[in-house]
Amino acid sequence: MRRSTLQSFLLAAPLTVFSQLDMPVRMQLEGPTNEDRQVNGLADPTQGDAAVSADATRAGVVNRATTTGTLHLEGMVQPEPFELTPGQLVTIVPQEANEAGADLELNSTGSHPLVKWGGLPLDSADLTVGVPARLVFDGVNWQLLNWNARPCPVGSIPANAGHCVDSETRGTGTYYEAVAACVDRGGRLCSFGEWSSACRRDPAFLTTVTNYEWIEDAANNPNDGKVMGRGYNGPDVMEGLACEWGWTQAPTIVSLYRCCYDR
Repeated sequence: MRRSTLQSFLLAAPLTVFSQLDMPVRMQLEGPTNEDRQVNGLADPTQGDAAVSADATRAGVVNRATTTGTLHLEGMVQPEPFELTPGQLVTIVPQEANEAGADLELNSTGSHPLVKWGGLPLDSADLTVGVPARLVFDGVNWQLLNWNARPCPVGSIPANAGHCVDSETRGTGTYYEAVAACVDRGGRLCSFGEWSSACRRDPAFLTTVTNYEWIEDAANNPNDGKVMGRGYNGPDVMEGLACEWGWTQAPTIVSLYRCCYDR
């Protein structure tokens, strides 16, 4: 009797524009074709216990949120209620560039740190505005799963797949001041290889070099620091500027500097 009643109901269901079906028993659809064994026309769910269509599942409707904020990201996953549990997968679409060490709060469930591989906090280039980011909750942190090619921090350009370099010099200072300034920016003084490869890779780089620039590599003389951009090509002093020329000078001398950053 239950089966015949259900079949009669389903045959009449297409005539109903808006309806809700509450089944206290198991529902079984029977018919000779696939079309006879499915429910069509399901809208996106509005409650946590609502039925979900295949289209909504593929689109990630029930685990996607748009977020705002830079250091503290906030968003709403629909439908509600949303309960945070370990192993939960969520896709967020940031609307603002995040700051280093950002956290995430969804549906007022509390803020949790955003981390990447190795448990490291996110830096300012790990999330891209308007680009979906896939996250999993491990019980303490939101872990970033997708490995998109991350953009370089503002004011820097790609040097290779592993690091970015400032597109212009950051200022002047002693070697020690340059090291401290780059660390404060979340970067470091470039090594010889990073500086020279960035210079050779981008023809416009050398046009931004006007004089000696500090780099991180140690010099043969323990009392000197290494500079690049002009000086010697090895045995001979050279006039002008080049990607491979360098020199050493006392670390207390004031020179130009630029920073490098991991991607």
